[in-house]
This record gives sequence, structure tokens and C-alpha cells, in this order.
Amino acid sequence: MLRHAGSLPHRAIVHIAAGETAIQPGTGSKASGRAAALNIQECASACMNRRVDAMVTAPISKTFLRQAGYIFPGHTEFLAHLSGGPAVAMAFLTDRLKVVLTTIHVPLRVAIESITTDLVLEKLEILLREFPRLGLPCRKVAVAGMNPHAGEAGLLGTEEEEIVVPAISQARRSHPDVAIEGPVPTDTLFHRAVEGEFDAVLALFHDQGLAPIKLIGFGEAVNVTLGLPFVRTSVDHGTAFDIAGKGLARHDSMMAAIRWALKLIAPR
Repeated sequence: MLRHAGSLPHRAIVHIAAGETAIQPGTGSKASGRAAALNIQECASACMNRRVDAMVTAPISKTFLRQAGYIFPGHTEFLAHLSGGPAVAMAFLTDRLKVVLTTIHVPLRVAIESITTDLVLEKLEILLREFPRLGLPCRKVAVAGMNPHAGEAGLLGTEEEEIVVPAISQARRSHPDVAIEGPVPTDTLFHRAVEGEFDAVLALFHDQGLAPIKLIGFGEAVNVTLGLPFVRTSVDHGTAFDIAGKGLARHDSMMAAIRWALKLIAPR
């Protein structure tokens, strides 16, 4: 948890008891899932009560979170619930590429079926609102296509014309000062974004957006939840129980998450 005051943040360690059941490093359990949930709740409460300005999270095991009785598939959904259910979006930031996801922790088949014009517009509006609020550039935004070649004018799918284009058209009317391009074929989109053509990309699926950002920025990419009433950043990797205690874990992503939290606090 970070509290910004002047040029330096205050730092404090708060111990949150895990309960009577011992937690073994490198081994997940119902007890570790409950401990993780309690920490998330305490940190979110501190942010909501303005005791701290930002929340930086380590990875959690979705399996053991669920075993502990928490039905949320990840931090993003859990924090949205704790902060009153605002519309949120998952973003991943690096210096060279910034991606926002339309769908996140659902099977690909479900993701395809859930993508509607309203959903694409909702995530696009969150991006267009939150990036400027956090001091991030947002003059040129690209929206990814769903099918190969973004549907090839209907030859390879009609979802672009039926679903994505109407969302982009509505967003353009609401944000005439932003250049919104799309649907853009994803086989070239992310290269163009990395080269600086776009400030941000709205991807339609989890892996569609995360594969390129982790390719060019693994260890430096930071997960940011857009739409919360406080800043939340996180690492871009999983729990890695298999290397616990072996001296192999790297701290780069956590350091990046802390740096981005401090950077995103400043405009607020």
C-alpha cells in the first residue's frame, strides 16, 4: 500500500493474521487462499477510506482463492466488487505498448459469445476516460479485429462490421478529439503500436492482448485496473509455487508495479 506525501511515499508494514492453519511456502491451500483474500480486502478498504493512495498486488492463485470460498476469478473482479461494482477494465502497461482487454478470465468460446457492441463500447469508454485521468497519452487508439484480417470485408467473419464498428462509431462521436482506428487486423496491429503509431490498443480477448505485451515486455509489463476509485497495479506473472524458496524468483515485475503505481498517483 502506498501513501504519497510530497516527493516521497510513506511506507508501512501491516501484519494480517492468516489464521490458525499454518501456510507452507511453495504450497497453495484453502488457508493461503483465505489469507490472500483477507489481504486484498484490507488493502482495498484502506484505499477506499483514503488512508493510502495506491494498492500494489502480488499474484494470487485463483484455484485456492475459490477453495477458500471466494468466487472471483481474479483481483480485477474481486476489487470491483469490494469498491461497489464499478465498470472496470484490465489494462497492461509498458513504456512501448499499452493494452486494455475487452474480455478477461473466461474460456475463449465464452469470450467470443460475450462480445457485444455494448461491451466493446463500455471498455473503450473506460480506456478513453481513465487514460487521461491517470496522465497516460490517449490521442490515438486502435481497436483490434476479432477475425483474421479483421474479417476481410465479411469474407472471414462479420463480427467486425456487426459488433465492433458500431462501438467505434459511437465512441468517435463522444470523443471527437481522439483518433480511434479499427477494427485493425491483429497480425500487424501490435507491431504498429510498439512503433508508436497508437497510444493504446483495445484487445478483444485475454491472450490476444497479453501474448504481444508479454513478448515485448515480460517482467516490465504491469497490470492496472481501470475504473476503480483508487490506483491498483500488479505484477504480470503468476504464483510460481514451484520455485518458492529456491532463490530463483525475480523482483523486476514487482518493482515495475510499484514504479507505475507512484507514476499513476501523481496526476490524481
